Amino acid sequence: MAAKATDKKVLRIGIIQDGKIVQERMIKANETVTVGEAAKNTFVFPKTTLKNAEFTLFKATRKGYDLHFTEKMKGKISSGGAVVSISKLKNDPSVKRSGGAFVLPLTQQDRGKVTIDSVTVLFQFVAPPPVQAVKSIQAMDFRPRLIEDDDPVFFGFLGIWVALAFVLLIWVWNTEPREFTLEDMPDRFTKIVVKEAKEVSEVEIEEDPDAEGEAVEKEAEPEPAEKEEKAPKTETEEAQRKEDLKKDVLKKSALLAKIIGTTGETTGGVVANMWSNEDQGLGDIDAALSDAGGVTSDASKSGPRGGTDDGGEASDIGDLGGVGSGNADAGGSLQVKVVASVNAGSGTMDEDIGDQNKVKAVVTRYSGQLTYCYEKRLKAVPGLEGRIEIGWSLSGGAVSGVYVVSNSTGDSELATCIQQKIKRWKFDAAQDGDVSWPFVFRAKQG
Repeated sequence: MAAKATDKKVLRIGIIQDGKIVQERMIKANETVTVGEAAKNTFVFPKTTLKNAEFTLFKATRKGYDLHFTEKMKGKISSGGAVVSISKLKNDPSVKRSGGAFVLPLTQQDRGKVTIDSVTVLFQFVAPPPVQAVKSIQAMDFRPRLIEDDDPVFFGFLGIWVALAFVLLIWVWNTEPREFTLEDMPDRFTKIVVKEAKEVSEVEIEEDPDAEGEAVEKEAEPEPAEKEEKAPKTETEEAQRKEDLKKDVLKKSALLAKIIGTTGETTGGVVANMWSNEDQGLGDIDAALSDAGGVTSDASKSGPRGGTDDGGEASDIGDLGGVGSGNADAGGSLQVKVVASVNAGSGTMDEDIGDQNKVKAVVTRYSGQLTYCYEKRLKAVPGLEGRIEIGWSLSGGAVSGVYVVSNSTGDSELATCIQQKIKRWKFDAAQDGDVSWPFVFRAKQG
């Protein structure tokens, strides 16, 4: 077996029934693991062929653990990169027999599985979990308390402020309210509160018997400026109105200013007739714009576009589409592309599985499906990386059971997606046995 490891690790055990992991536990240091039908066992099994209701499967020793197995148990042990079946270990001289069971000393590099009837026990040695800094849920007390811990500073300040508040309350309660009069108030406040009375001068009004009649006549007369209808404007005023309207339109539309110029006169077309007497001097602006076709320019005049041999060219908005497009050639910002890669290393297989190169070829062919799972999880968890080792059993070339051996990424959804993909893989129909394969997931910038 492999040499003894220097790092102290703990035993991790998983129980599989009907292709599913039903129990998983970290075993404390120097704790013996028992299985069977008894309720006090570390793992309680359904009825099996074990003679005792409490069978010691892993016994803690000073050097580590010893694996105990019987004649009817099956399984495989991986040690130092080699996979050996339990049936072959029964004839190994390093394996001792004690009390009707075989005893195999284990190192911290060993791992494997032991099958007891319909129950499969997976085991391996892993680093111990970090010590929890808080109490467990069972040890916590959630009952409401007025004061959780003693704090002398808090209680000191609380007592001082309570005493001051109590003294202030007594002083306010025993003090007589003081009444203020206008004489006690300063003059600057008195002027604000009491407004000075304005002197009203008496004006003698002479009585005129005809005044009432004249007032009635003035009320009856309508105002000539408001009641009379506006007189029609003269030709000069109408021309001035058109000129003012034209200047207002030119100020609001830079496009019309380029088409018409400063005087509003061009040669031919609808533009020349825009300021005619038709349609109250405005002409058909829509027709003028459609006739212009855009802003024109020639080689001797500046404009949005340079002149051509044709003497003029209409500027098209489509020519401006490339401005500020933001692509890489135009100096825009470059987007960083993340490339996901999956490296399928070399796994371990049973010796009697058949042609191992065929198994490796199938894993290589279907590894693209695992890349899909990895890219999908990278969108939700950027920077996700690590190593996931998957184990599965082959029966007639079909995958009968898939389980996670180790997962350093910490992402259970990625491991679940990989299990679902491997379940549908097809191998050679003549291959039967167990396979354990590691996959390394890396994301790098493209």
